Amino acid sequence: MSAAEPPKAGEPLSGAQIAALVDGTLEGDAPGPFAHVRDLASATAADVVFFRSGPNEMGRPPAPSEFDALAASAAGLRLVDAGTEVGDAACVRVENPGLAAARLAQHFEWKRPLYAAGIHPSAVVEEGATVASSASLGPGCVVRAGATVASGAVLVARVYVGEDSEVGEQSILHPGVYVGPRVKMGSGCVVQANTSLGASGFGYVWSGSEHVAMPQVGGVVLGNRVEIGANSCIDAGTFTPTILGDNCLLDNHVQVGHNCELGRFVILCGKVGISGSVKIGDGAIFAGSSGAAGHISIGPGAKVGAKAAVTSDVAPGQTVAGNPAVDFGLHQRMQALVRRMARQKS
Repeated sequence: MSAAEPPKAGEPLSGAQIAALVDGTLEGDAPGPFAHVRDLASATAADVVFFRSGPNEMGRPPAPSEFDALAASAAGLRLVDAGTEVGDAACVRVENPGLAAARLAQHFEWKRPLYAAGIHPSAVVEEGATVASSASLGPGCVVRAGATVASGAVLVARVYVGEDSEVGEQSILHPGVYVGPRVKMGSGCVVQANTSLGASGFGYVWSGSEHVAMPQVGGVVLGNRVEIGANSCIDAGTFTPTILGDNCLLDNHVQVGHNCELGRFVILCGKVGISGSVKIGDGAIFAGSSGAAGHISIGPGAKVGAKAAVTSDVAPGQTVAGNPAVDFGLHQRMQALVRRMARQKS
């Protein structure tokens, strides 16, 4: 390969090629070749690791044990930020080591499965449905009347697409995905196994003697490049759709209630539960097992700590924690006070 030739996907790289790929600066001797990004403990001399000395997205800095693990790692090359000491080890200095590692790992490891265009003999496409010739429908898939599967989309196996729904271009729906009626999906979306999009929202009215179901006919709208983890549920809106904006990322076992509106680049980590009619601004993050009560607003860039229960509005850029959730600084002071009181009682 000549110096002017870009590396082919999957091939091993030298330290200099890695620095060019991630727009970093190489320090030290790192001829390689390197073929994988690994964790600090398991890496060998043929591997690359990454480390950030500053706080992560939730404001947590690395623990002393993590610095020790970096120093002890056998990796041949480190992706680090300007504040990380590496001694005599070879490194590539970058602004965001995690982002650089993701791009490098995509070069080494990312192999999008190839699915042949066409419709498997066991798939069912009802009259009135539209399936692009370049789409792929695997075994046991069902596409109901009025639904559309756009060009390059993949329904891997046992995927159900309901009436008048749209699967966007180049989107991938993994086995067991349920797409209810009136779900509109943008391009490049990824929906992992056994996830439900557009099941009826949880809406009932008490009559005095029973709970009467309110029809949930609003459907769901997904923007472009939305990724949803396994076993998650995005409920249909009541009369208007539940909305997830472009580039939202949802982990496994996430629940989004009816009529929620998520902006762009929202992250919901594992087991997050969002009650109905919550509005979440661009770039907000919910850490694992946290949740929000219904009919509140979470501002753009806000962060919700793990297991926090949000019961009132959160301001843009604010970080909250606890149950009920309060400002993170106040939560830390409250925890310190409780610990002091506990020690005094012992």
